[in-house]
Amino acid sequence: MITIPSPPSGTFGSFKAPERPKRSFLLYLIIASLIILIAAAGYFFIYRGVSLSLQPPILSSAPPLNSLEVRVSRLPDLQFGILDSAFYKSLKMYGALPVVADSLGRTNPFIPY
Repeated sequence: MITIPSPPSGTFGSFKAPERPKRSFLLYLIIASLIILIAAAGYFFIYRGVSLSLQPPILSSAPPLNSLEVRVSRLPDLQFGILDSAFYKSLKMYGALPVVADSLGRTNPFIPY
């Protein structure tokens, strides 16, 4: 007697797609980072003319100060003795801090009065 095997279950019968082993993307990541690193080094050292030097750079002297910069440079010479004067200590503060605004105006400024 001949026995006929039953077909496997599924829509497409016994067809199974071949399974590919999963590849690690770490190798691709390393290769891409090396390419970017080499391209950046080529850009800065060849195209931009950046050179490696162990000598300190030669700095030029600063340009002269204009009148505003001269006035600002004198600010550390200010005397704060006025804060200790009797007049300053006699001043009174009216109200409470911080100042809180109660009403800032109409809610809709475009409506007629």
